[in-house]
Amino acid sequence: MTNEEILELYKLQSCNVRKLNQVKDSLIKDINFYLRKSDNFQVEVKTKLLAILYVAWSEAQFIQIVYTPSAFSPSEIDNIKNTKDHKGISEGWEKMVDLALQKVGEWSKNSELQNRRKKLFEIIKNYIKSPSVLRNKIAHGQWFHALNRDNTAQNIDLTKKLAELDSVELDKQFEVHKYLGLIIRDLVQSPKKGFHQNYWVHMTALEGYLDKTRNWNIESKKSKLFLKPINIKDN
Repeated sequence: MTNEEILELYKLQSCNVRKLNQVKDSLIKDINFYLRKSDNFQVEVKTKLLAILYVAWSEAQFIQIVYTPSAFSPSEIDNIKNTKDHKGISEGWEKMVDLALQKVGEWSKNSELQNRRKKLFEIIKNYIKSPSVLRNKIAHGQWFHALNRDNTAQNIDLTKKLAELDSVELDKQFEVHKYLGLIIRDLVQSPKKGFHQNYWVHMTALEGYLDKTRNWNIESKKSKLFLKPINIKDN
């Protein structure tokens, strides 16, 4: 794979990410409209679609960053993609982080880099790996009742999580994922400079966002929306 081919793939995938962002905004607008109408069925259906979109958008961003120009060699790109294909999307993100950290220094002997790696892996686990499990159930038609791996009985825990899915939490996941993307982009684009300069800027902003939204939930969202008149043009 040539540098020109990598650049072209990066441009194509960047377009995909932008389009999926537009779809996300449209879906959330629809959900808010139906929340104000108290149409629980439409809210539930579109929330499931938003959950599927979240994981699709996450994978699109993953591929976009993999093809960042002048970041990874063709063999490293193959390594990351093979890890993702054989072990899953979250493991692919972890492999990308580890390969990028090698360009910063020997992270296994640097406590600061070890702490940053641990923090990034925690975000990957909570905001990429966990949502992908539910998405797989939804993608396989298990929208309301999740089954076990062999499809021989109901998975009570995942069924409960399916019922608890809401657009507010999913919107938070999108935002947290954006901060993760900013940090990893700095890591792969500028491991010696940008990553060090911006890591704490992005991480502090992320922690501030999580603190600000700590009490945000679907009920507080409804209360806010009910203060607005329903306008058909909003849909």
